[in-house]
Amino acid sequence: MKKLVAVWMCLTIMLSLFSCRIKDQNGDETVTTNGCTSDPKREETVTTNDQKGEAQLTPDGPLSLSNEIALQMYEAAIKDELCVYDERLGETSLKRLCFPSNETSLDECKLLKKAILDVDQDGVNEFVIQSPNQEYIILRHDNGRVYSYGLSGCDYYRFNTDGTFYWCNSPETEGTECGLNKIVFSGEKLNVKSIYGLKYSKHPDVYLVEGKAVTEAEYYDHRAAHCFKESMKFSQFEPDCSYPITAEQAWNLANAYWDNQDGCTDGGAGTIWTVRIVLIGPPNSQTNAYRVAFQVDWNSNGGREGYECLPPYDIQLKDQILVNAFTGEITTPAYEADGKGISVEEAIEIAKNYRIHMSGETCDEENGYRVEHVPHAMAPAHVYVIMIQKFDTVTDRIWIDKNTGKTISPYYLNGK
Repeated sequence: MKKLVAVWMCLTIMLSLFSCRIKDQNGDETVTTNGCTSDPKREETVTTNDQKGEAQLTPDGPLSLSNEIALQMYEAAIKDELCVYDERLGETSLKRLCFPSNETSLDECKLLKKAILDVDQDGVNEFVIQSPNQEYIILRHDNGRVYSYGLSGCDYYRFNTDGTFYWCNSPETEGTECGLNKIVFSGEKLNVKSIYGLKYSKHPDVYLVEGKAVTEAEYYDHRAAHCFKESMKFSQFEPDCSYPITAEQAWNLANAYWDNQDGCTDGGAGTIWTVRIVLIGPPNSQTNAYRVAFQVDWNSNGGREGYECLPPYDIQLKDQILVNAFTGEITTPAYEADGKGISVEEAIEIAKNYRIHMSGETCDEENGYRVEHVPHAMAPAHVYVIMIQKFDTVTDRIWIDKNTGKTISPYYLNGK
């Protein structure tokens, strides 16, 4: 009986110490971690993933508590209140972290993206930062510290929500290698596990499952169970913002403007297209607005083996808007009549060439065609609408961006 009482008292003391250590955000305790001091007594409310539309917290319990602590520590690191442990730099501040290929630090990069999700499926989220060149820095909480890992875009070209990523090298040359790998953490170390791979050669191709050579049939059986993963959805990320509207808020406004289509995928005519809302220009001395684009990526949907691992074969910006950094007001970019944009005559020629490309028909008067610019009530100010008419019948209306000269499907404009 005395032993039971002693054990109960020890457990009570341990729980009380733990509850004192992990206080409410408005508590008075100052937590010291990684050799840097951070004060969790702040007026801001911690935003959890469900509020941001990202990965959900686990049910109430130890994992849920660990996840909330991790999110708070990521926030403290972003605010430079907490040091991180980097695999190359050692203990350092977040803004000094560098992307691998060109050693560009976070505070020098102006078009960052972020995703918060459980990369290794252990119930605690990681914070993934993406550069414009699609390189990555992963922040991970483990044993009271925040660790950072830099991943080169040459090897990790598309991340998925389950921590896997497709990779490919030399996609157009002999000896191409591609496949699907997975991020695996072991303590403070990041490891990469091969799920499947394929090596092209003049001789019989080499099929790999978890790094070991297998038969073609075994490869396809294994690949069928693991390919076509859901891609990570990245939103804009701006550690230090001097504007009332942050880059992330501007991104959210733009995504709502286009009917929340970011990340949608569909297939048709042998292709897979993926919609992405991307920030292509921050506010500056010339404009107080973020420039945001509606981007569509096209991937092959069949044919060559390993096609799901290949990068997009075409990327197009279908529409652009400006989000005011002070008010959040959305406007369309004004057409610049100083020679930077295309003229009506150039748009007409683009429309003719597009028609030839799509139907093989030459739009000349000898064949009964008339091609002209016709204003359209639904067209934004930065778009030409070129009407193609054969005799008395309108055969096509082609929408062309005045700034880029690209043809645009009306579906992508103004959320229509």
